[in-house]
Amino acid sequence: MPRPAQPPRLYLRERKGREARYVILDRGREIGTGFGESDQRGAEEAFGRYLADKHRPDFGDGHPSKVAVADALTYYLESLRGDHSGPEPYHVDRLLEGLGDLTCDAINIEACRKYVKARTGGAHGRRPVVEATARRELETLAAALNLLHRHGKLDRPIPITKPDAGQPNERWLTRMEAARLLRGALGYEAVGVDDQGGVKGWRRVAEPNYHVARFILIALYTATRHSAVLALRWTRNPTAGSVDLVTETIHRRGTAERETRKRRPPCPIPHRLMPHLRRWRRLTIHGPCEYDGEIIQRQRSGFESAKERAGLGADVTPHTLKHTCITWLLQKGVPTWQVAGFTGTSEGLITRVYGHHCPNYMEEARSAIGRR
Repeated sequence: MPRPAQPPRLYLRERKGREARYVILDRGREIGTGFGESDQRGAEEAFGRYLADKHRPDFGDGHPSKVAVADALTYYLESLRGDHSGPEPYHVDRLLEGLGDLTCDAINIEACRKYVKARTGGAHGRRPVVEATARRELETLAAALNLLHRHGKLDRPIPITKPDAGQPNERWLTRMEAARLLRGALGYEAVGVDDQGGVKGWRRVAEPNYHVARFILIALYTATRHSAVLALRWTRNPTAGSVDLVTETIHRRGTAERETRKRRPPCPIPHRLMPHLRRWRRLTIHGPCEYDGEIIQRQRSGFESAKERAGLGADVTPHTLKHTCITWLLQKGVPTWQVAGFTGTSEGLITRVYGHHCPNYMEEARSAIGRR
């Protein structure tokens, strides 16, 4: 029996001596997206448009055995085109790779578990991911199938089995740890760390990664997400955020970018960050975190190297910097509603995950229990 053809997928094509380019692979054909490695978001949007324009699915009588998962995801993308709450195209790409050759009746507990195992084991995608990432991708699949059922394209709901959500990662850095991370980015290695997190000495072991140090400072001071910090430009533009040194504002979104569930409101630039940004403006061309004159989308190896030189553990990730900023603000007594507005995080999430960092956490309850 011939093997089913793989559904279309997004692929980063390496090119010797030139920037890698994103292409779409579809049944032996290679279709250019027009975007290089430095613009993954644009490539993902192009891929989403390709899927939506490729064909109009025929769902027949709506029986799950007649509805392909690939068609369900295509319909979902098309239905949410222009909607601010649409899915991450990257999720759809991974789902197509892992489940796109199935029909909806084959989506059961076993299929979901196999998908999670393949993603966390690195069988799908460019590298292994944590369970939480696979869970978010399956949430996108669930949203697609639920939409089909609501629109009468699927005659019954299809339950999706997802890994447990688990506890939120509350890791944050002390100010001493943050200083160590910065020195690690500048090429220094910690020599001995005491019980309070202090370093007994430093030695220079590598060339400084200034773009990593700039990323760390911006993320620590503004709680802006990893990808949004790296994409920042010095001028307003349609596709990425920008730094306005006149109004002292960081715009986390481009002028034509839609708002998503990962909120990206503008934020005032903290006073301590302003002198750094003014200096970086004189030293760079396109944006504060550029590398070798180019905007980059990820600097995983640079951050990992800085973390290792600083003597910090695997639980420290780029997202830890957002946790750290929120935690520091709450520890200083800033009201949760102001923290929410400044960091682009919901007040409910801040209260639920970070509330215990507030100086007066549960103070009223503690006082009330002793009253007569």
